[in-house]
Amino acid sequence: MPEDGSRLCNVAALADEAREVDLVVPLARLERIVPRLVSTEGTAKGRVALDRYQGHVVADVSVEAEVSLQCQRCLQPVSLPIAGSSRVALVESEAAVGNVPPELETALAQDGRLRLADLVEEELLLALPSAPRHPEGHCPGDVPGPMPEESAEPTQRPFANLGELLKSGRSKS
Repeated sequence: MPEDGSRLCNVAALADEAREVDLVVPLARLERIVPRLVSTEGTAKGRVALDRYQGHVVADVSVEAEVSLQCQRCLQPVSLPIAGSSRVALVESEAAVGNVPPELETALAQDGRLRLADLVEEELLLALPSAPRHPEGHCPGDVPGPMPEESAEPTQRPFANLGELLKSGRSKS
């Protein structure tokens, strides 16, 4: 049965056992995500697979969620599927970050303990679009209308002859 990831876990012990933990985290509990949401209904589903890699505790984190954000085109709610994954080295101190292979992200697991929901929240935060929008042509305010027609009046270009006027003005002096 999936857990909510709210309790502190000894990540080294989980890595030694090569544990995979399935999580279901209520969106309302993800404090850094909530300000960006229109509605906190729903859950984020995540999986954290812990293991060791080159002497480091690593977590393969994946997340999926359906979130309600504000469309930046029409300012109405838009429900978007979000998914993301990454490989994260869990370090006990900031000084240990320099020893992590460059291909890994890092996360601080103070005293070797961490809430797995924090990893899911971080991954979801990274996967959120910076400017969410409805798919093209699906904003509630979009009204399909006729294509603009060619105007019967010629386009006025007030400065079209400016170059000629300047040349003729110079030649007179």
